[in-house]
Amino acid sequence: MQFQINFTNSISMIYDLVDEDIAHTWALSIQRRNINEVCKINHYTGYGNESLINQRIQRLYELTDLINSYDTTRVIKQEINKDTWQLALHMMHVHFPDMKNDSKYADAWPLLTEYNDIIHWLESIFLNIWSDDKKDSPSSMFRVALDFNKNVNEFIDIPESAYKLFTPFTKFGDLSLHYTHVGKHALELFMVNDFECPSDQFIPQRTFNASCRLYLTDDFFSTDSLKEQQLARWRKFYSDRGGFDFWQLDINDPKIAFGYCKIGRINHILVNNHYYNIPTTLTELNSFREQIAGSTVIDWEIK
Repeated sequence: MQFQINFTNSISMIYDLVDEDIAHTWALSIQRRNINEVCKINHYTGYGNESLINQRIQRLYELTDLINSYDTTRVIKQEINKDTWQLALHMMHVHFPDMKNDSKYADAWPLLTEYNDIIHWLESIFLNIWSDDKKDSPSSMFRVALDFNKNVNEFIDIPESAYKLFTPFTKFGDLSLHYTHVGKHALELFMVNDFECPSDQFIPQRTFNASCRLYLTDDFFSTDSLKEQQLARWRKFYSDRGGFDFWQLDINDPKIAFGYCKIGRINHILVNNHYYNIPTTLTELNSFREQIAGSTVIDWEIK
């Protein structure tokens, strides 16, 4: 079974889906969705120009003021710059899940949803341009998300057999399920070194829907040594964050869902109906990512 997504610029990306029940169920779900249902804020993530970044920061501040009009004790505006961004975004996110799950703030939920999406969009950008581990390319963390969580009330339980598909090691051409919960998952906490999130806001992924992530990123873990280094950092973070007391799951339990559930891998790319070499070098990756960044998603199909 294959998934084909079509972009403007006459680009199509075709993925082989894994032969697992979860991928078959996802395929049925994505066929019922269309591009008008996709969240526009986190649609193209991990790559943005300075103007868009500044625009998103200013909008986050505007939303903070609007949300504070409902409860002045909940959201504290923080200065966001190269030195403060991680802690600032952690602190500004802490009260989002409580308010989003509290019916007395129902009128503010659309504001809270936009607020949350912008925080996560900025985190991905800043990881690339402001982190100590700055990447070689401004587009190295670029990905496309088809996020239906806000517009579609469909949440399907993940079968036990699918937890083995979760991985923190993604690269260009991977297709994964998107996170569906209000809260933060293990990889999200780990990647931004979040020590502010309360334990009850750690929510391992337990459901899925048509929402998915198309990775156009570099291969950050191209060797076994790099993968082991990342896992060593994860083991340290798990322990420093409080171990079992915080996570309520053993680090080796598949249901901790560390990473994203990978359901497919790129088979080929078409440009103007001609085969396009799957990019591997940094130059090739940057060139293709620029083409996607300058495009929009038209539609998709299951083949």
